[in-house]
Amino acid sequence: MAAALAFLLAAVLLVPAAHAQQQRGSSNEEPGLGRLYQQARAQSLVRDRLDDERVAPLPPVRLRTPGVDSLRARLGLRTAARAEGGREAPPLPSVRTRQAVRRLGRGAFTERFAGVDWAYLGTTGRRTLLDTMETRRLRARLQALYGDPTLTVVDAESLDGRPRSDYIQFAYWLVVNDSIPAKVVDTGGPFGRGLVFAAPARYRQRLRAWRQAVLAPLAETDLRARYVDYYFEAGTDTWYRAGYDGRRFFARPVRRDAIVAGQRPTLQRDP
Repeated sequence: MAAALAFLLAAVLLVPAAHAQQQRGSSNEEPGLGRLYQQARAQSLVRDRLDDERVAPLPPVRLRTPGVDSLRARLGLRTAARAEGGREAPPLPSVRTRQAVRRLGRGAFTERFAGVDWAYLGTTGRRTLLDTMETRRLRARLQALYGDPTLTVVDAESLDGRPRSDYIQFAYWLVVNDSIPAKVVDTGGPFGRGLVFAAPARYRQRLRAWRQAVLAPLAETDLRARYVDYYFEAGTDTWYRAGYDGRRFFARPVRRDAIVAGQRPTLQRDP
């Protein structure tokens, strides 16, 4: 605690000095921008240090100068700004139903939730099953619970010319309580761990808890079902047939010319 208080005092004392130095600099910059930058940086550093010391942070301060929007994003304060002065997040609803969207239902889902601002949560570093379990094992559980994915890597008009970041290996789209959209996405392939969870941005402040509620059946079940997917490894430009045959997990390279856009693979008895 003493170290955190000393760090806080040093950061506060550095702000006026930085302001004086900024005044001696170029006069072409927007008035006050240097001062606001130094204040925002000091607050960010103090917040990180206090978090390390496990001390509850002060409520975030929203900067009202439009010119610092890009700085706010760069310093990681965008979430604080959207929280509107530290207002408490609304309570999470109880999860009553989860309905998986079928492949042919993608258009209706996209149209219905076209205006949704999404928030995303990857692996959090915490020791939860949804963060640490191998992705291929989570995929087998999803198959047992919801059937085939809503989207796979080959569900496209063309398989070539896409940026590496656009290769989503598979995705399950869900509708919770008949009205709340959610997505479970694999971007790293079967050799990775965990999945990406997406939900409306209004749940951003409690996204971990909302993920736990929505994906509770995935964490609790021991069921696994047979499946096969195509998987594209962007780093080596290699395609695989990967899946679970009921006895073991497998992943075997396949030629690019054996894959047709829009055609998913079928599971053979002996892959």
